[in-house]
Amino acid sequence: MTDALADLFDVEDNKGTQRMFDILRDPGVTQVCVNRHDRIFYSDQRGQKTVNDRIFAGAPQYIAWLNQLLKLTDAGYSDVTTARTSVIEASFRPDATDIHGSIHISTKELTHDEPALTIRKQPREIVTLDDMLNMHMMSPDMRLFLQQALQGRLNILLSGGSGAGKTTMARALSWYIDPLNRVITVEEIDELHLADRLPNVVSLMTYRSRDEEGRIIRETSLDDLVREGLRMRGDRIWVGETRGKEAYALVKACNSGHDGSITTIHADNAGQAIRQLVTYVMESGLTESVAREQVSRAFHLVVQIGRERMGRRVIREITEVEQGSVEGTQQRINQLYVYDAQTDGFHQVGRPSHRMVEALARYGVNYEDIPGRM
Repeated sequence: MTDALADLFDVEDNKGTQRMFDILRDPGVTQVCVNRHDRIFYSDQRGQKTVNDRIFAGAPQYIAWLNQLLKLTDAGYSDVTTARTSVIEASFRPDATDIHGSIHISTKELTHDEPALTIRKQPREIVTLDDMLNMHMMSPDMRLFLQQALQGRLNILLSGGSGAGKTTMARALSWYIDPLNRVITVEEIDELHLADRLPNVVSLMTYRSRDEEGRIIRETSLDDLVREGLRMRGDRIWVGETRGKEAYALVKACNSGHDGSITTIHADNAGQAIRQLVTYVMESGLTESVAREQVSRAFHLVVQIGRERMGRRVIREITEVEQGSVEGTQQRINQLYVYDAQTDGFHQVGRPSHRMVEALARYGVNYEDIPGRM
């Protein structure tokens, strides 16, 4: 622990505080959830949970630790009991701690009890596609295809449930960005951390300013940030998570030369991911048919990630979005790779369309050079 952190945590009755900080610093811990002072859970990379209900002597000690935790973040609050907000979301500050991640606190206004805390951690070291291959998250052919997709600047939707590993996948894919590309990242909380290894990255995060009554008096939303990113001459625009009308600004970016853009989205399969994105685009006032056409032009691939037996993450499917093609009211898709849970194997089941092969070729990537291609 640094001297600054040692001073920060040198508080009266700090045994619980120190124990919680030890848990946070454990590289094997990926998530911490505290429902109240005696309901503490933390998870490892496989999703296995550990329960520890004997860390804090009582609610006052827990509240004191939360206040200390806030000092390590960009929350702008120092006391969870007097913060005039129902929810506190923030990222850990790199000048205050070496922890990468974010916090979410539901205050007593929502819980009618002690505040509820969720901490999501990102690894300090970027997990690579080779690491994922060694963890049997994909096949060698899939691994190379994803590398080629990044180098060929395809626009990609990373889809999956909460904790599936979408952000981790985005960080792994970032290894194959040309260092000269100007990348604009847009997030509500700082999770991608692309500037840690790429020289030409601008990281933008949403901002809210509140008055003494907790009312928002100034706000910069994800939608605002994506539109600002278009003015900043970015080559690629990466949105940490799309879940609203910012989708339309991102789709416009993808359709106006910002090739190689990526976002994550919550969905259970590739088809649902596309439908969800279409719904978000419609929030900007477009009809369903126009929104679907815009999405199909903007994105090339959906990479679906999920958890299987024993919490192991796998790529369940890599699917091409077919431009302008519909079946009934559903966007047509072309499955390229799938995971078979019964055999625990990965299979190529389709070949990219001429549109995708041409898109790759624009940036010097020859699909025919990928081993094992159909």
